[in-house]
Amino acid sequence: MKIQALVLSIGIASLVFGAMQSGKKPASKAAPDKPEQAVTQINQRFAQAKPEDYIGDAACVECHSTKSHRFDESAHAAPMSDPKLPLAQRGCEGCHGPGKAHQDNPETEVISFTKLSPKDSAAACLRCHGQTMDKSHWAHTDHAKANLSCITCHQVHPDTDLDLQSGAFKRGKTVDPRSLVHTAKQPEKQLLLKTDEMTLCGQCHPSQIGQFRLNYHHPVPEGQLLCSDCHAVHPSKSSQIRQTAFKSKCVTCHADKAGPFVYEHDPVAGFGGGGCDECHNAHGSQNPSMLVSRTRGLCAQCHSDKLATHHPGETCWSAGCHVAPHGSNSNNHFLAP
Repeated sequence: MKIQALVLSIGIASLVFGAMQSGKKPASKAAPDKPEQAVTQINQRFAQAKPEDYIGDAACVECHSTKSHRFDESAHAAPMSDPKLPLAQRGCEGCHGPGKAHQDNPETEVISFTKLSPKDSAAACLRCHGQTMDKSHWAHTDHAKANLSCITCHQVHPDTDLDLQSGAFKRGKTVDPRSLVHTAKQPEKQLLLKTDEMTLCGQCHPSQIGQFRLNYHHPVPEGQLLCSDCHAVHPSKSSQIRQTAFKSKCVTCHADKAGPFVYEHDPVAGFGGGGCDECHNAHGSQNPSMLVSRTRGLCAQCHSDKLATHHPGETCWSAGCHVAPHGSNSNNHFLAP
């Protein structure tokens, strides 16, 4: 009885405490992120600006000579120095907004991309880069969903400090030995990246970097291919060709597997499944053909009914039987002619 009374007392005390807590005001939470708020303010700043609010690059150089010098070396410099452009898209003020208020009072800040949220920062860049990707396309990319922005990967103007955006990655800076891969010199199109493309991608995709270190891999570390040769970094309407099935990407280099064949192998032809990557590891493998498996278990992923009655040996093709797995012009079972 004493135990029952004790349990009952504890239960009543818990109910009373819960009622007291429910009567309190909930703890204040951080204001929800409003992706368009800063962007709207940026657009308003440009829309409300008068011609006399723009002071030109020469005035910016007086205090920001280092930044200006480095900007002149960037790919942004030439197109943004065109005198035919409107003031809102020209020079320093094309990105950072009209500078007169900042010149009159340095405490009045211009637009700082490093202080914007990733969503706002990306949307601000898309003011001029709408042909590369509009806001609706960007919002649906994996990069946007991971809360990254344009300046996570790109530099507005080359700086002496090329660290990746603070807080964007948990695996360190570009000099982190876990992400370093020896690569050949990058082509000119990479000038706006903060580091070489493979090291940059490897900051978020370390498992793929590990696969490139296997004995057999696509020649990305050797500089013969780039991640962007297969993956659409900026998927948009103008790059639909880069968003097609795996086969159309793979046969760009492996034309002998393209067909058409009289007898098509369904996964290769794209009639079902994931295509080439059902059998091959795209980044790297321990066998020369970069197969998912070197045994007949590879074929058994789809042809499980053959396991009980069919014993071809180590693999279905090593016995000299199904030697045309990509397609055949002579046999519907892909047997040797």
